[in-house]
Amino acid sequence: MGCGSKVKEDRDHELYTKKFLQTIKLLLLGTGESGKTTIIKQMKILHINGYSNDERREKIPFIRQNIHESIYDIVSNMNRINPPVEAQNEESKASIEYILNLGPDCPSEFTEEYIYHVKTAWADGGVQKTFQRSNEYQLIDSAEHFLNQVDVVSKPDYIPTNQDILFCRIMTVSISKIEFDMPVPKQYGGGKAEFWMFDVGGQRGERKKWIKVFAGIQGILFLIAASDFDLMLREDTTVNRLEESFRLFQDIYSSEYVEKVAMIVFLNKQDLLQKKIEQGRKLSKYFPEYSHFNVSDTSEYEKAKLFMKQKLLGIAQTPVNVEKSVKRGKNITERIAPRDTYIHYTIATDTNNIKRVFDSVHESILRTTVQEVGLL
Repeated sequence: MGCGSKVKEDRDHELYTKKFLQTIKLLLLGTGESGKTTIIKQMKILHINGYSNDERREKIPFIRQNIHESIYDIVSNMNRINPPVEAQNEESKASIEYILNLGPDCPSEFTEEYIYHVKTAWADGGVQKTFQRSNEYQLIDSAEHFLNQVDVVSKPDYIPTNQDILFCRIMTVSISKIEFDMPVPKQYGGGKAEFWMFDVGGQRGERKKWIKVFAGIQGILFLIAASDFDLMLREDTTVNRLEESFRLFQDIYSSEYVEKVAMIVFLNKQDLLQKKIEQGRKLSKYFPEYSHFNVSDTSEYEKAKLFMKQKLLGIAQTPVNVEKSVKRGKNITERIAPRDTYIHYTIATDTNNIKRVFDSVHESILRTTVQEVGLL
């Protein structure tokens, strides 16, 4: 019996190894809240039959937490931002005080009293002004989406929509994997290719786990929240989020572990970037070199997009020296030549946008990986 068990174990390992070698493995990287987990959700919607009703109901506690976290973070910062903001009437003041007294933890139930106070506070002009200044404190991107539908979320028969699931923020603190198939164009042999996509936490404390999934990776999807140009890190409020993303991309790009890996960058959250630029937020306030970036006959939003793309290409087109370990504890320095880096503008919460982008990058991924994994 023991012998048979060992044979089965060896056979299972052999099958897994064969599958591993023939699978295209993609790694999602980027700083916290850049949209990596949202891409994983989109792959499930687009390629794996979406979410069942049971899976949708499992998201409700997290959505409710998003609602409470959002309204609490807004009202608790009204007196902290400079200059501070006041509620515009006594009714709103009472609702704000009610929410502050609850504290940051989401209540176990969304009672009628709680719903009333959240809606009253959210409708207040002072709260709205504080929301518009959310770059001065920490607030999740889904705040507006969920605070606008508190009534819907609080119904007993509420089932989250795809859009609700995409907007739902759950901090990633472990490595997760999703498997899906995509068609292979005829010029690459036809049929289907199996993909494994890995998602890991993007906060600084989670990045030490990244090395565990570098082995065997054929492509990196590096996400950058383009709209974060006026935000600071949750982990370090002295560090600009977009600047951190550029530095992290440079670190990953120059790593010896991924020197032969296809690099695809998603400049994500383009909808939020456009909204901020059109509201008059100045990119040059955070990136002074933007003042000298000249592009003729284009909108300020398009100019901002091109500026970020050029920052990335400047990194990707510069050869880097990498120190590698060799035998007997000695190190050697090798020069890594520039390699193709594909940059796309994305809105991770927009399924149609992500489908179009993946359709366009599909061939580039296959072109650089199919031969390596033995599908040809």
